[in-house]
Amino acid sequence: MRKFFLFVLTLIASIGLLSACDEADVEKVDNEEENTEQNDEDKEEKLSIGDTVMFDDLKITLNEVRIEEGGEFDEPEEDQFIVANLTIENEGDDEENISSIMNIELKDDEGYSYTTTILTEGTKGQLDGAIEPGGKMKGEIPFDVPESDSYELHFADPFASGKAVWDIPNDALE
Repeated sequence: MRKFFLFVLTLIASIGLLSACDEADVEKVDNEEENTEQNDEDKEEKLSIGDTVMFDDLKITLNEVRIEEGGEFDEPEEDQFIVANLTIENEGDDEENISSIMNIELKDDEGYSYTTTILTEGTKGQLDGAIEPGGKMKGEIPFDVPESDSYELHFADPFASGKAVWDIPNDALE
């Protein structure tokens, strides 16, 4: 009887979690004039360094991407550290939580995915925490990656489908 009760409870919890999943509204923001119309082509469009995207109620800008040398205690296990500098603004009515580990990944030109790493020198601010309605967060995320001809920075909500993708050619790294 206890196993049956646990099975029913697990089934109800799973259905609740799946019903909470949704599709994210991702739309590139025209920096000169905001365009609120969205179509399927916008969802597939790749972004460049400096571009801004509306991801649901979050306005996200990839400000810069650069190579960092590291410091006395920081040596890359791969070939280099790449640091992404982002600004996220909450234009919604509810507080939004950002996690560099859960929301952001970097992919190389072979499709391998990398999550944030620890870099004690050469970065300013974290990109983790809560952003109140109307608030802004700016921070940097380090990645330990092999050399590649290009990279892609992906921002996604783990509880919704859809993502924003910025193209980063190797020659754009500062």
